Amino acid sequence: MAPGLFSRRSYDADAPAYAAVPSNTSPRPRAHHSDSEATEDEEEAGGERDMEVLREEEEREKLLSGGQGLFGSIGRKVGNGSIKIGKKVRGMGRRKGVREVVAMMGGKRLGMEEGGEFGIGTGSDTGSDSEIEEDELLAEKLAYERKPRKPNGRSMLLVTSMLLTFLMLLIFASLSLSSHSPYPINPRPATLSNGTHAFRPTTILISLDGFRADFLSRHLTPTLTAFVASGLSPRFMTPSFPSVTFPNHWTLVTGLYPESHGIVGNSFFDPTIEKEFYYTDPARSHSPSWWGGEPIWSTAEKQGVKTAVHMWPGSEAADGWGISYLDRYNGSEVLSRKTARILELLDMGLVERPQLIAAYVPNIDSVGHKYGPNTTQTNDEIRSVDAMFAELLKGLDARNITELVNIVVVSDHGMASTSNDRLIYLDDIIDMSQISHTDGWPLYGLRPAPAVNISQLHETLKSEVATNAAKGDHHWDVFLRDEDMPARWHFSANPRIAPLWIVPETGYAIVTRKEFDVKTAPPGAKYAPAGLHGYDNMHPLMRAVFVARGPSFKHLHGSGGAWRLDEHDGGEEAGVKAGVVEEFGNVEVYRMLCNTLGLKEGAGGSNATLAGIEGLRLVSDNDGEEETPAKEDEVKGGSGEPKLPVPSSIAATKTQTPTQTPTQTTAAVKPTATMLPTDSTADEDSEANKQAMDWLDYVKMKAEKLKDALDKWWEGVWVDGGADIEVSG
Repeated sequence: MAPGLFSRRSYDADAPAYAAVPSNTSPRPRAHHSDSEATEDEEEAGGERDMEVLREEEEREKLLSGGQGLFGSIGRKVGNGSIKIGKKVRGMGRRKGVREVVAMMGGKRLGMEEGGEFGIGTGSDTGSDSEIEEDELLAEKLAYERKPRKPNGRSMLLVTSMLLTFLMLLIFASLSLSSHSPYPINPRPATLSNGTHAFRPTTILISLDGFRADFLSRHLTPTLTAFVASGLSPRFMTPSFPSVTFPNHWTLVTGLYPESHGIVGNSFFDPTIEKEFYYTDPARSHSPSWWGGEPIWSTAEKQGVKTAVHMWPGSEAADGWGISYLDRYNGSEVLSRKTARILELLDMGLVERPQLIAAYVPNIDSVGHKYGPNTTQTNDEIRSVDAMFAELLKGLDARNITELVNIVVVSDHGMASTSNDRLIYLDDIIDMSQISHTDGWPLYGLRPAPAVNISQLHETLKSEVATNAAKGDHHWDVFLRDEDMPARWHFSANPRIAPLWIVPETGYAIVTRKEFDVKTAPPGAKYAPAGLHGYDNMHPLMRAVFVARGPSFKHLHGSGGAWRLDEHDGGEEAGVKAGVVEEFGNVEVYRMLCNTLGLKEGAGGSNATLAGIEGLRLVSDNDGEEETPAKEDEVKGGSGEPKLPVPSSIAATKTQTPTQTPTQTTAAVKPTATMLPTDSTADEDSEANKQAMDWLDYVKMKAEKLKDALDKWWEGVWVDGGADIEVSG
C-alpha cells in the first residue's frame, strides 16, 4: 500500500514501516520468509516508494505552477520561477487551492478512510490498487482544470461592444450638452503647451490708473519701454469723455461710450429713478441697474471661458457678474501682492485656470492726485509700478509661458497739475440758487431748478464766455447737452448726463468759495488735489497708453507688407516703424480682447469702429511725428503747473446723432506665420476647417480622458504591482 501523504514515509524513505494501531489490539504475528524472498520484497517496496515520491513531487509542482488560464501570463517572472498574482487572482487562487488540496488528500489521508480508526486501511492489495487508480484520476482531473482556456470569441465581442457603446454615449452626451448651451461656443485657438503644462488662450489685462502717455518718455520705466519695443502700441490711446476713472474703465471692458453704458461720471444723478450714483459708495453704485453693456468677463463666462478680475472698477456690482475669481477692492494692497495673485491664478490646473485675468493698479493715480503728476513722489511710484511689471514678466518667463500669454497694458486717462492761480469760482459765474443739483468734477454738470429757463441761462453763460475771451481770459466753456455739445465727445444721448455743462480748460479747477477761497485761506495753503483729470479727452495731458504683446499681436499689416514684429525688436522695415500703430480710442479695446480669446461680442455689440486686431495699421515715417504734450513745470517736491495755459481744443458744434452701436464682431484672430491676401472662398473654407478641427480636438480630449480612466481601472483590478505576492517554486 502506498504511504499516506502525512505518514513519516512520505517524507522519510528510511522510516520503519509500521502502522499505528489501537492500543487495545494485539500485534499480528509476522510471517517468516527466506532471505532471498525478503530481499525481493524489499526491492519491490523500494521501487514503489520511489514511484510514489515522484508522483507526489509532480502533484506539488502542479499546485505551485500557477499562471494558467486567460490571465495566466500576468505577473510571471521569467527565469526565476516566481509568480505575481493580482488582487482578484489571489482571492480566486486561495479558494480554489483549498478545494484542490482537500480533494487531493481525500478521506484516506485525513483519517477518514475505511478500515481503521486513523484511516490507515487494511493493507490489502485491492486497497493499494484502488489508491493508485484514484491518484491517477485525480492527476488527470487537475491537469484538465489547469489547462489554459482560450477566450470565448462571443464574450470578447460583447465586452468590446459595451466599451465602444459607452464611449459613444459619453461623446454624444457631451456634444448634446454643448449644443443646448444658451450661449454659442465660438471656435477658439488651439491649446498651447509650455513643455509641461497645457495652456488655453490666455490674456492678462492690466490697467495703470492715471498713467499718462508721456510717462513712458521720462526714462523711469525700463521694463515697460522694452515691452513697447518688443510688442505694439499706438503713440497714445484716446480716453472717453469725461476722462475720469469709472466711465473709462467701464468703456475699456464693454467697448461702449459712457453715454451708451450709462456710467457717465464718477458721480451723477439719474432723474428717471431720482437716485444718485457715487463711485466709492457700494450702496449707491453696486446695483446692476446702473451698469449698461456687457463687460468682457460676462462675455467670456457665457461662452465657457473662466475669468479672474482683481479690483477692476465695476466688477463688484451685480453680485460679481458671474466672475469665476473676483478680488474686491483693497486700497492698501501692495504692488507685490498683485504680481503674486496673477501668477497664482496662472499656476492653477488647466480646468480651473482662468483664461482672462484683469487687474487694476490705482497707485499712480492716487499719488498723482495727492502730489501732482510732475513730482518726485509720482516718479517714484512710476518706478515702483515698472518694477512690479518686471516681476510679472520674470514670473511668466520662469513658467516658460512668455510666448503663450497675451499681455495688454492700458491706462484710463492722464493727469494735469492744479494751482491756486488756476481756479474758477462757480459762485462768480452763476447764481447757485438757480441750480437744484450738480454732477461731475472737475467738470460741472448743472441741473437748473424747475422754474429756471435753461435756454436763457445757457445764453447768459455763453455771453460771459465771449466777454472773457475778448479780455484774453478764456478758461472755461459752457455747453447745452441737446444743442451744442461737441459730437466727438459722444456725451449727449443719455438722461443721466446733466442738461448744462461748464467745462474748464485743462489744468483749471472749478470750485466754490465755500470749498476753497484763496483770499481767506491760511498762508501757504494750496488747493487740493494737486493733480486732476476729467478734461477734454483729446488734450495731450489726458492721453492714455495701450501696449500689447503676445501670440494674438505678432502680425500686423503695414505699408511695407506683413512681417513679424518680434523679429525686428522695434526697428524699421520698408518705412514702417516696428510695433507703432495708428492711434485709436479706448472703445476699441473690448473687441481686441474678444479677438485674443476667440469670443463673439455680446448681444449689444460695441461702439468700436476698427475690425479688432486686424484693423490696426502700422505707422510709416510719412505719417508725421507725435504731437508733443504741453510742457509743465520741472519736477519738484510739490505740485507743478504749466507755464502757460493750454488753449482749449473744444469747438462748439451742433450735436450730431451718436454713432450706432454695431451688433456684429469679427472672427477670432489667429496669427499665422505670414498674412497673405486670400479670396472669400478660401476664407470660408479656412473658417470651416478651423471649426471642424476645434470639434475634433474636443472629441480627442474626451476619448483620451476615457482611455486614461479605463487604464487606471484595469491596472487596479488585475495587476497591482505595489501589492503583488511572490510564490517561489
